[in-house]
Amino acid sequence: MAVPVPANNVIRFPEGVRGALVDVDHPGVLTEARDLMGCKLRDAFRSVLPRVEEELLSKGDVACGRAQRVLFYHTGEAIHAKAPQLEGALLAKWSALFTQACRASNKGRRGAASSPPQELQLVDFGAMDEELVVKAIAGSLRSQCDEGLFAIGRRLAFLSGEPEGSLPIEHLIAESLGGAFEDAGLVGKAKLEILQLMERHAVDVFGPTIDDLNAFLIGRGVLPQLSRTCSPSPNQPRNATDPGKPAESADLFALLQELVRPPQVSAGTGGASVGSGAGCGPSTGVSMGGASPAGMAVAMEQVMASLDTLQRAVPVQTAAALMDNVLRQFHSSDAGQNLDYLHSVTVDIVATLFDFIFDDASVADPIKALVARMQIPVLKVAMLDKTFFSSKSHPARRLLDGISRAAVRCGPQAGHDNPLYARVAEIVERLQNEFSQDTELFDTLCIELEAFLESQEAAADAHAVNAAPLVAEQERYELAAAAADHALVGWLAMPLPSAVTDLLDNEWRKLLVRHSMDGDNAAWEAAMDTVSELVASVDIPSDVPSRKRLAARLPTLVRRICNGLGRLEMADDRRLALIDALFSVHAAVLRGTAPPIVTPRPVLPVAESVPVSLAREQVVRGETQIERISLAGANELPPSRDRADVLSLVGSLQRGDWVEFANPESGPLRYRLSWISPQRGILLFTTSQSPRAISVTPNALALQIERGEAILMPPEPMFDRAVNRALQKLKAA
Repeated sequence: MAVPVPANNVIRFPEGVRGALVDVDHPGVLTEARDLMGCKLRDAFRSVLPRVEEELLSKGDVACGRAQRVLFYHTGEAIHAKAPQLEGALLAKWSALFTQACRASNKGRRGAASSPPQELQLVDFGAMDEELVVKAIAGSLRSQCDEGLFAIGRRLAFLSGEPEGSLPIEHLIAESLGGAFEDAGLVGKAKLEILQLMERHAVDVFGPTIDDLNAFLIGRGVLPQLSRTCSPSPNQPRNATDPGKPAESADLFALLQELVRPPQVSAGTGGASVGSGAGCGPSTGVSMGGASPAGMAVAMEQVMASLDTLQRAVPVQTAAALMDNVLRQFHSSDAGQNLDYLHSVTVDIVATLFDFIFDDASVADPIKALVARMQIPVLKVAMLDKTFFSSKSHPARRLLDGISRAAVRCGPQAGHDNPLYARVAEIVERLQNEFSQDTELFDTLCIELEAFLESQEAAADAHAVNAAPLVAEQERYELAAAAADHALVGWLAMPLPSAVTDLLDNEWRKLLVRHSMDGDNAAWEAAMDTVSELVASVDIPSDVPSRKRLAARLPTLVRRICNGLGRLEMADDRRLALIDALFSVHAAVLRGTAPPIVTPRPVLPVAESVPVSLAREQVVRGETQIERISLAGANELPPSRDRADVLSLVGSLQRGDWVEFANPESGPLRYRLSWISPQRGILLFTTSQSPRAISVTPNALALQIERGEAILMPPEPMFDRAVNRALQKLKAA
């Protein structure tokens, strides 16, 4: 099973510096938070619906009056039948309410759209009861999840720039629940009963989503050290530091310096006097031999001249040589031996970080070979400006981040014919030939690479635009087919004449699927009424009056069946054969003769241990090609502790993430997550270089990850990962 990777791009710096180092994209993180919370709420909602359905049916079993029993039974059956629709409605309601709350002005806060208070209104006690239950759900969450809600409120206020408390998550969750049932057609007493049951489970089911959202925001660097007594202002500069504390670059550089610090050398040994480094920052080095500032400047020029010569040297064209750490070779040279302590440590730090990059399994070897040629330019930047280590806005860091984005798109077989590889090779070539000491070249190359990557993103999105409707259409068909099967399974389990079973199991199932896909509830209900009448019509009447009533109803029933069949594209001989078979059945029933009965379809129990496998299907529509991957004969994976972690990892995937899929024919291929279906969460992966797409259900992707057939690509830039690993190594030492 693949090792899970973090679902964010944050370096895990020590607590003292992490909050100041992370640069937060406020609108982007706010959108990600909304979508992540929506998916978490949908999953939690999905888990609680069967419990609510069971409780409703139990209440129906003990209800006294017929009306109460009908209410509970019908409501429970409606929840079962409309579960996918309810999940989609909840997700849509949450997104709409969250977006509306974010856009609301301070003056037009929630509730301002209601009727003016001066206007007299009739009291709707049913609506009042529903509102009270919704408020009770919000109150339960607030009382039991106070700390988590407080933290979310502060963090979302920080992102949106709104006053604290302007995004009351507990109210948005409760109102999303109420709105979902409303949109799905469950209103009145049915809605009230469901909401009352939901209130009992609200904290257990939806409370963990609050913790998940807080964890996500912390991972994105949003007020990671938040406490009740400390609330940074939304307008406070993100890079501000407290008086008396060292600057960011000094903090991180000092930490990395500890990783490579050599043993102390006594001043009386005849060697150079080497500082301990405890007080050394980016501007405090201990020079060798007591050189004067003028001498240090001359020495620095000599070092830069040596680095220029080494930078422009043509490397030996072998894969091993291209990934050699030339910085260690430089450090052992005459020029490297004459560096002062600070610059000597800088060489060691940069060399160590490149060691981590060369060991990074997620970066393809061809890209590593290109990155290896950047060692000298990166070292020169680090020696000239220590803020390079901690400032993500530094031109050199931005270029490295851009190359990381290109690297994650290149599979292990990336070669010279790959557009991404060719673009990175061109950038590295220019950097190696043109860079001296002015970082403006990094800015120029970064802008060019960013434009190229955006064009690649646009191409992948264009393929997704063509593929997504096909995935959505297939998804709607599968949901409709599942609804039709669920509606007919009870009838098909009854002993019925073969003509009736044949009709229900084929044409009438297709008709129900069509009505479901069209969203025509009235036609669906009419078709199900016809099924009920058809089944009743094959019972042999007990007396003559009953036969006469049946004979009077049959023409209308046959006409309704013919109208239903007329909506399907079917051959005339098949239609005539069905009608003739039904005529023979009804003729026998009217004569009092039992028609031939087929053995009812058995309802088989689910096997305890069924091997789970993957089903693959190719869908081609014009130039668009989609490989559909799902679980064969199953919708769920057997639960296990490790599997829950993988499923959680898959659930945290977001648009723009990359996954490497195994391919026996061409080798591993990397695809970008471009679209997630709102109904079943099907993941659509595309690439800029081919119209071939992959659609995979979350459970199927989790199984692929377990088997090593899919690997999630880490979203952190490779240089950030190297820094992260260096700090982890330091912490473990």
